[in-house]
Amino acid sequence: MRRLAVPALTLLAALAPAAAARADYVIDGRGFGHGVGMSQYGAYGYALREGRDFRWILGHYYPGTSVGRVATARLRVLLRDTRAPKVCGATAARDAAGRRVRLSDRRVYAFTALGADKLKVTDTGRNRTRARLRAPVRVTGGASVCVRGTAVNGVRGGSYRGALRLHRDDGRSVLAVNELGLEAYLQGVVAAEMPSSWPAEALEAQAVVARSYALRSRRPDRVFDVYADVRSQMYRGLAGEDAAAGAAVRTTRALAVRYGVEIAQTFFHSTSGGRTAGYAEGFGGGLPVPYLQAVDDPYDDISPVHAWSVRLTDAEMSKAVREVLLGELQDVKVASTGETGRAATVDVIGDEGTIQISGLELRRLLDLRSHWFAIRRAPGRPTR
Repeated sequence: MRRLAVPALTLLAALAPAAAARADYVIDGRGFGHGVGMSQYGAYGYALREGRDFRWILGHYYPGTSVGRVATARLRVLLRDTRAPKVCGATAARDAAGRRVRLSDRRVYAFTALGADKLKVTDTGRNRTRARLRAPVRVTGGASVCVRGTAVNGVRGGSYRGALRLHRDDGRSVLAVNELGLEAYLQGVVAAEMPSSWPAEALEAQAVVARSYALRSRRPDRVFDVYADVRSQMYRGLAGEDAAAGAAVRTTRALAVRYGVEIAQTFFHSTSGGRTAGYAEGFGGGLPVPYLQAVDDPYDDISPVHAWSVRLTDAEMSKAVREVLLGELQDVKVASTGETGRAATVDVIGDEGTIQISGLELRRLLDLRSHWFAIRRAPGRPTR
C-alpha cells in the first residue's frame, strides 16, 4: 500500500558552484514505506516480545481509536485490465440485458471488446465464438472462478471466490473485477500482506487493519473499489489463502478500527525505522489526522530493513535526477526534515541553478525504501 503526495518542484534563485562534482553519494536510510499508521514489523515485535494482543497493537499505532463491530459488506477488486481476459472454471455468464449463456467449467473463454459496449465470448480451445454479450457481463462458477494471464499485482493466473464482472473501459480494454464478500476477500489479503508464520496477535491486527482499509475504500461511483496490489492492499485470491491467516480473519470477524462513529483510515506499512510518521509528514502534506500521528516503534528493529544504505556514483546520481537537474550535477542535499527526521525537502544543485524537490520525490527518483534518509559524500572522494 503506497500513496505518495508529491509537492510541486520549486526553482531556487541561487546558482550552484560552476565546477563539476566528482564524488560518490552514500544515502543512509531507515524503514520501508510511507511510515504512516501500523508498522507491520513493529506489530510483529510487540506480539513476539511483549505478547501484546491485536487490540493493544491497534490502539498503539492508531491512538484515540477503538475496535468495534461493523456491518457485513461486499467488495469489488480489479484483477485485470487487458484486451481479452481469459476466464476458466465458469459455468454461466449473464449480460447487462439479462441474457444468460451456459459455459463449461472445463473450458477457457476469452472475453474481447466488441464495438462500443459488447464483449465477444470465444472458446479458446475450439477458437469458436460462443456469444456476443452486452457489457458488463457477470461470470459465475462453482466454488470459484479463475482468470489466466498476469494480474495487476504481477501474479500469473489465479482462482477467486465469488464472481467476476467484466466491464468495458473507455478504450478497447476489458476490466476483470472480482465481486465477493468482505470476509472472503480478507482470506486472500492477510497472508499476502504479512507472513503467516508470525504470531497470531500480529496476524489478527493485520486482519482488522485490512478490513478497515477495505471498508474505507468502497467507491459506489466506480466499477471497482480496490486494486489487487499495493495501490490498495495485496490480494491473491485462493492462492493467497493460508490456515493461520484465515484463523486471524475468523477470530476478528466483523471488527474494524473506529474513530468515534467513523471507520478509521488504517494506513499501514512494512517498517517504520523506529518511529512512525504523522499523516502530513508521511504523505507530504494535507491536514493532520488525529489518530495518524507519530508514535515510537521500538521493536521495528526486528526488520531487515530497519536501517539501510545505498551508494551511488556521481554519474548514477546525475542520471537518476536528470529530470530535475539544471546543468551538470554539483550536489544533492537534504534541505529540511519533518517531525521524525524524514526528508521534507531536498536541494538538487546543478551548475546552472538549484531545484528544490520533496523528499518523497527523491525517494521516487532513486527508488529508495523510504523518505527517511540522510545524504553524505563517500570518504576520500570530496567535491572539487
